[in-house]
Amino acid sequence: MKIEITSFGHNYGVPEADVILDARCLENPFWVPELKEKCGLNAEVRNYILGFPEGREFVERLTDLLSLEARMAMRRGLDCLRIAVGCTGGRHRSVTVAELLARRFREEQYEVALTHRDLDKDLR
Repeated sequence: MKIEITSFGHNYGVPEADVILDARCLENPFWVPELKEKCGLNAEVRNYILGFPEGREFVERLTDLLSLEARMAMRRGLDCLRIAVGCTGGRHRSVTVAELLARRFREEQYEVALTHRDLDKDLR
């Protein structure tokens, strides 16, 4: 089964997906001057988000839940599970979470397509 993961910014609309997740509950690196210009692909941003106990718990529980959902979807015969992860601008939190999800699914031997839809949008 293929898993398609898309990070996005709510400012630019919600993409169509089977599962839509909201990462706006996580601490926002946008408001940290030295992280604002970086993105969720940077270790500093990932470490900031995961540096909060709730951030780590959110990602751990989310990856466990989606791993279960993927196994169940595959048993039902689905050939693709589309997951969208959003934050405000689509540059920090959603990218970090999408990357971590993709890593987990690849470890579980799924075919993963990962897209960061709004990564190149201007910062607001």
